[in-house]
Amino acid sequence: MKNLLIIFFTLYTAIPFAQIPKSGTYIYNYCDMEYNKCIGKCTIKIKGNNIWIYAPANLTGIKEGELYESGTLHKDRKGRWIITPYSSKDKTTPTLNTDDGPPLWIDFKRKRFWTF
Repeated sequence: MKNLLIIFFTLYTAIPFAQIPKSGTYIYNYCDMEYNKCIGKCTIKIKGNNIWIYAPANLTGIKEGELYESGTLHKDRKGRWIITPYSSKDKTTPTLNTDDGPPLWIDFKRKRFWTF
């Protein structure tokens, strides 16, 4: 019983500190911060700290499966994984002001991509 409690506590405390998943292709919920809800499913490709997000169905101005966003993953001060767009000069420098809430972030634990 004691060992079971130790294992449970270890797993429980590790959950909030989600790390970048292994390189691969995943299906995530596509969520909109303006409406505070998820509106579809999108395909996410991860390779190291790089990420590519492909559009879900029913978005205005973009076809399903087209590249919606790409960038580099960085953790902000609040512990969220934000997606910083690639810059032609420097692909690793965060360009977003994360104090007011980033326009693009991803929740690996709940498998949700958030945009505004």
